[in-house]
Amino acid sequence: MASGFKINKQGIRKMAREIEREFAKTPVRLPVNGEIRATSGAGDSAVTGSELGLVAGWLLDWGFTYSNVKPGLVPSVSEMMTDVGTEGFESMVRPHVEVAVALLEEAGLLNGSAKTYGSQGMNLPVWLTDSGRREAASRIERRKDNRSRRSACRDALLRWVYERDATGESTEITEIATSPYGWFNGILFTAADLAEAVEYLRERRLLGGMAERLSIAPAGTECIEQYGSVVEYLNRRDAAGVNVMILGDNNGQLAVGNRDVAQDQTNTNQEKALAVFVNALREFGQLVPASQQPEYEEVAAALEREAAKAEPNRGWVEALFDRVTGLLEGAPPNLQNLAQVMKVAFDIYGQTAGWTFGSGPAA
Repeated sequence: MASGFKINKQGIRKMAREIEREFAKTPVRLPVNGEIRATSGAGDSAVTGSELGLVAGWLLDWGFTYSNVKPGLVPSVSEMMTDVGTEGFESMVRPHVEVAVALLEEAGLLNGSAKTYGSQGMNLPVWLTDSGRREAASRIERRKDNRSRRSACRDALLRWVYERDATGESTEITEIATSPYGWFNGILFTAADLAEAVEYLRERRLLGGMAERLSIAPAGTECIEQYGSVVEYLNRRDAAGVNVMILGDNNGQLAVGNRDVAQDQTNTNQEKALAVFVNALREFGQLVPASQQPEYEEVAAALEREAAKAEPNRGWVEALFDRVTGLLEGAPPNLQNLAQVMKVAFDIYGQTAGWTFGSGPAA
């Protein structure tokens, strides 16, 4: 990231007001995109990790505002920015303007050519095509989609912390505004967006640290490096192909979150097998919202105490397993598939132990 990339907050607020005011004069309602993905860098991504992509998006916004105020005129980039009140962004735009204009032209969103007019840099003449106007209006419309904005904020925040953590830069939450990761369809994420994203990512063990110094957790690194988004990472456990078989010796953890896992457990040592399921329950408990986690830990601890005994109390274990079933049935919707796998695994364990569950608390 360029070290000179600084945000003019007063200019941002003025730009946002102008865009919304002009859009209100000529409202266009378009279908809202349901998913957030960084794309070609030609201004058509909700969150982009590059200054180039952010600048390209701004050119669409400013071109839309200018064309409403002065239809039919062809300004240079510099003139357009002055007229819409965003000249304070010039230091950020200037290093990327030629490539950004070329990308937008190639995408059919802008007209304006240095070859034709003999201009370059901030003097390049630009105006929106019909497709460019539609895309600019769509960007404004997408800003109103709370679901997409909040999802995008989580992805952007996690990626920003990952990048900054890797280079040893400050990860104080307010600093995200000085990077392209702090913007959604050309406007800054709000403080409420960022606070919600931090809480959400911490609850799922993707982020650690405090607001003054956020840190990427191992699960967050896995999410960034192996999955396209936070949603994809969390939903990976719901994918088809999970195969849990309790047929062999296993003294370790039950990897309930992995795909295509075959776990074998036919060991007659039921105490060791019970310990495996305690670990599995704890793994699952780390995935649910923070408010539900204490109950999972309470049940896991109770099962752990029984597993440590020479002869676990059968009736008490059955009652605890009934409680586990109730917890799994009340799991969040996005974890229901994994919860079903857990329930099947616990049922199989009970059958191999010759125990029955669902009979209510022990007498």
